[in-house]
Amino acid sequence: MKRKEFEKIFLPFNESGKQIWVISRVKELPDVIVKMAVNLADLDFIKYVRICDETLAASSENYPKRPKVPITHMNHETAIGVQLIYHKSLKSIDFFDINSPIKGCGSKMVDAVFKNFPKDWQPVVVMDWSNGFWDKMKEKYSYLNWLDF
Repeated sequence: MKRKEFEKIFLPFNESGKQIWVISRVKELPDVIVKMAVNLADLDFIKYVRICDETLAASSENYPKRPKVPITHMNHETAIGVQLIYHKSLKSIDFFDINSPIKGCGSKMVDAVFKNFPKDWQPVVVMDWSNGFWDKMKEKYSYLNWLDF
């Protein structure tokens, strides 16, 4: 999808107080990434979404001195967020970071990512420090072709 197209899709969010940024060097995005950004922005607790060449980050908070960088790192005391690494050529989504100090929000973010998830794309969790969260997600979304490491 060309930049003008996805900017139109993101405009209502930006006008309503949520913020979806796409870095300037990104001129085209896969449809699946645009849909994921919209699905994540639709969550009531997500306020900020940032899309780069190979990453999509969404969070309830930004870094104070970096107003366009959503906080997604694990074990943050207040921020609810997720960072995905996407590979267009491999058609894969890597859940790089996810944090939810509020029970249930992690599952909602995963649900948003997998809403209308294309059958030819694959989810990946390379580093699992979750104490069982990803086992539950893999069971819930067992119809997807998970890449295991």
